Amino acid sequence: MNFISIPFQRFLKFLILLPVLLLLTGKPVSAENHFRVESIPRGVKQGEVCFVSISGPPSLKSIYVKFQGAKFPLAFSEQNSAYEGLIGIDMDTRPATYEMKIVTPDGGSGIHLSNLSLKVEKVDFGIQKFSLPSAMVDLDRKTLERVDKEARQLKSLFQVFRDERLWRGAFIRPVEGELSAAFGLRRMINGKRQTPHTGVDFRAVEGTPVWACNSGMVVLVEDLFFSGKSVILDHGWGFYSMYFHLSEALVKEEDRVGKGAILGRVGSTGRSTGPHLHWGIRMNGARVDPIYLLNIKSQIPGSGLTK
Repeated sequence: MNFISIPFQRFLKFLILLPVLLLLTGKPVSAENHFRVESIPRGVKQGEVCFVSISGPPSLKSIYVKFQGAKFPLAFSEQNSAYEGLIGIDMDTRPATYEMKIVTPDGGSGIHLSNLSLKVEKVDFGIQKFSLPSAMVDLDRKTLERVDKEARQLKSLFQVFRDERLWRGAFIRPVEGELSAAFGLRRMINGKRQTPHTGVDFRAVEGTPVWACNSGMVVLVEDLFFSGKSVILDHGWGFYSMYFHLSEALVKEEDRVGKGAILGRVGSTGRSTGPHLHWGIRMNGARVDPIYLLNIKSQIPGSGLTK
């Protein structure tokens, strides 16, 4: 004899189908029993990079992190059986505690798996004062038009998201030389406030080889007003590296280059006070300190991103 009432049988079916309904609606799913989410460090500063590791079944097509409206895909590491990736914190991100959403694609929609809190702390980047010829600071109308056009060109370039990861493992220093200007400096040129320094400068002898910090595709080789002879690499997944003030470029657009490939040579072209390399990084639009990428190896030894 069946002692379970018909209404209770329907209730049991509802309980069984509830997780499926939550997945289909894209609402948060309790994934703590299946996914271990970790960030290193738990708290970051403006302009730094956060390493995220998520343990989960390799059968998943992909996982990505949503932070500040940007999507940061994670790659599966056979070494650690985890999805790993880097999250860029823009230099102007407001200090606060933020929620990063862990999402996996499901056709056209995303399934929200979990949240991860991340505290962003303020940085005093300091001020740099120096002088340049007035013609390089007080620009005429024609030069301002050129500068505006080049700025729009770069902004458009950095908005392109290549759905292919070209970079692998650890990042390398692009040139031998002393660090002469740190990331984030608020600049005063001829007593006038300028845009902040969004990369780092290495002082080097003119003609010194400049290497690709990681593998990628050359997407820009051009002589720009401020940055002079410039090379920009697209490393995929919204990740770009910039090499400015070159004396010459030795690659052309659409070249695929490996880590350590010679991109050009140190120079003093554009708005420059002497031979040096300006090295910059964009991670899904976030302006981050390139030096932090070089330190990832010591902070997260054993990850699939450090080889």
